[in-house]
Formats: sequence, C-alpha cells, structure tokens
Amino acid sequence: MLKKEQPPVPPTSLPHEKLTPIEFNERVSRLLLVCIEGLCKLVPQKEFLYETLNDLGRVIKKAVRQKPVTGIAREIEDYFIRLALENKFRETKKDVMKQIVFDLTTTIQDFVASSSHLDDELEATLQEIDGTDSMKDLMAAKKKIVGSLKIIRDRSSSLKSELEDHKKATKTLSQQLEKTEAVALVDTLTNALNRNAYNLKISQLVRDYERFKEPFALMVVDIDHFKNFNDQYGHKAGDKVLHSVASNIQGALRTSDLVFRYGGEEFVVLINKISPENAMRLGEKIRRQVEQDYFIDPRKKTLKVTVSVGVTCSREGDTETSLFDRADRAMYQAKRKGRNRVESAL
Repeated sequence: MLKKEQPPVPPTSLPHEKLTPIEFNERVSRLLLVCIEGLCKLVPQKEFLYETLNDLGRVIKKAVRQKPVTGIAREIEDYFIRLALENKFRETKKDVMKQIVFDLTTTIQDFVASSSHLDDELEATLQEIDGTDSMKDLMAAKKKIVGSLKIIRDRSSSLKSELEDHKKATKTLSQQLEKTEAVALVDTLTNALNRNAYNLKISQLVRDYERFKEPFALMVVDIDHFKNFNDQYGHKAGDKVLHSVASNIQGALRTSDLVFRYGGEEFVVLINKISPENAMRLGEKIRRQVEQDYFIDPRKKTLKVTVSVGVTCSREGDTETSLFDRADRAMYQAKRKGRNRVESAL
C-alpha cells in the first residue's frame, strides 16, 4: 500500500553519484537484504538454507537504516514476488493432480474390497448348492447368485464411469500443467496473477465444485473513474493506482485466495470454501481498504481511489462463463448505484 509520498524512481542501473563509504555500504546492504528476503520466499522453510538466510537478514536489518524500497531494489523485490507467486500457483496445480491420483486409488481399493466380500458370499452359496438336493434350496441359491451378479455389474458400471471421470480430469490437468510451464502467469505491473492464470484456475474450481460441492466465490473488482487518472495525471499515476489497488486487494485476502488482473483496470478474486454472507463481508473489506488508501502524485496532490465490486458464489450447473457474467453484472450494478460499493448476485 502506498501511504506516503514516494521519491522519484531512479534508473535501473546503479547511479553514478558520489557516495561516502558509509552511504555506499548502506546501499549495498539494502540491496543484499532485498535479495535475501526474496530468496527466503523461494526456499522451503524446513531447509537449512532458509534458516541461514533468515539469520543473515536479521543481522543486516540491525545494521542499516530502514528506507522505502526504490529503484533497482524495487525491481529486484518485484521479481522475487512474481517468481514466488508463480511457483505457488504451479504447486497448487500439482497438489490437485496428487488429489486426483489419490481419489483414483481410493476408488479402486473400495471396489476391490467390496468385490472380495461378494467373492466370499458366492463361495458360500456354491457350497450350499453342492450340499443340497432340494429344489427350493437350489432356487434360493440361484436368487442369491443373480443378486450378487447384479451388484457386481452395477459396481463395475459405476467403477467404469468413475475411472472415465478420473481419466478426463487427469488429461485436462496434465494439459494445464504443461501450459503453466510455457506461459507467464503474473502481471509484471501489479504483481497479481494474470488472465492466463485465471483461465487455468477457474476451470479447476468449476470442475471441483461439480465433484465435491465445495462452495467458492468470484468477485469482479473495477477501479472507479480510472480513465481520469490517466487523462489528468498521466499513465505513471495510472500505473501507481493499479499497483496500489492490487496490493490492497491482496492484503484483504487469505493466503489461499487469489487475485488476478483480468484486464485494464479490472481484477478478479477467487475465494475457496466461503459462504455467501462471508463473501459479501470480504467484498466490503476490499472496498473499504482501497478507499482508505491514498498516494501523492508528482504534483504533490493527494489522490484517492475507490472500486466497485460484484460478488457471486458457485451454483449447481455453473460454467466458467456464467459465474463471471453474474459477478460482472453485479459490478456494473454497483457502478449504476453510485460506485464505491459492493453488490451481489448470490
């Protein structure tokens, strides 16, 4: 969040200004600290290297004065943020694949266990047939066998259907995993996930809802009067607005929730396992957090930003398109009612 006036961003190369040895050491130390903190985002916490880097970071923090991160340090920090976000997104996809394989294994185990039980029943029935001469007993045994065969047939049909579902899900996810390795997933301006990542994630959520009925919410967040910022204060001010709004949205979410820059000044938020009531509360939290933020443009003018938010939750029979369209209509309703508000299509 940009709460204070930011100094002008220097060029990406190191400046050629004359520095005292103390100033030079401080500048290099701050760059080193940014690199260490970035690496800590990528190294698993259980690794020994994580503890080593963390300890080194604490030592450097005590030795240098805290200043706003700008210039090449900001570029390095943003690079590590994007890299960590991409890695997290890809790991989520791999976890989904693991779950599909786990579900497949469980399905087969359940079928084998139930079939073993039927095998025992059939063996007992065959022994009954072998030990009787009564027509009545033979007819009863026949009825048992027919019933067992029907159960096996029904379960086999169910297994075949489940295996086919697993096969389709695995194929789709495999294709998506390949895509995540081939395309960029993070918007470099805002450090939010981009449209490519959204397309991958929403298809997974819709499919999972069909199978497990776990509710999720989709929000469309649109910056109010964004064109005015570009027209009156220039595109650099517009870029700051986009970065600020993305940061505020992310700050209002749980670590498991995701924010995407959908296009232009529009963001989409996906929230897992949430009720309609809590989805509305979260939408209001995002709206309020953006409204309370501000920054100062190069002309020393304080700029306030607001957003209009449309909220919807998953429904039976939903598609990727129907979900987004519903939230998008709610967002435009918020615009019509005066902007800087949250509307629902729950």
